[in-house]
Amino acid sequence: MFGWGDFHSNIKTVKLNLLITGKIVDHGNGTFSVYFRHNSTGLGNVSVSLVPPSKAVDFEITQQETIEVPKDNKAFNCRVEYEKTDRSKRTSVCSDFPNRVCFQEQTQSHVSWLCSKPFKVICIYIDFFSADYKLVQKVCPDYNYHSDTPYTSVG
Repeated sequence: MFGWGDFHSNIKTVKLNLLITGKIVDHGNGTFSVYFRHNSTGLGNVSVSLVPPSKAVDFEITQQETIEVPKDNKAFNCRVEYEKTDRSKRTSVCSDFPNRVCFQEQTQSHVSWLCSKPFKVICIYIDFFSADYKLVQKVCPDYNYHSDTPYTSVG
């Protein structure tokens, strides 16, 4: 079904360090699992979702700080199997004002979906913004790879 498996996005700004990792596992029986892990330190909002290839890439301002389930998840025949978010705040010296104390927020999220046919192609959509940076990214598998057999890595 899929010609790809691992996903990695690392964003570093003055105010935020963000790491998103993901994996798509094809079970070979018409189902696959999608796993995401998100770690961030600093302030910013991130939304990670599964979307169809036709989804336009645009700068929609979201208020989510965690990985979200897409609103149209029934079109994908997916369901959330597991979701967890941990947040903590700590104080540190401000980078722009060394004589002041600033709060730093640390967030760690995990989510996994179980999906099944009929569709063949999904994309990963990241919508991120902070005080000093804005990013929208859609990552899709190679459209030239079409196979009903599970993807296996060689080597």
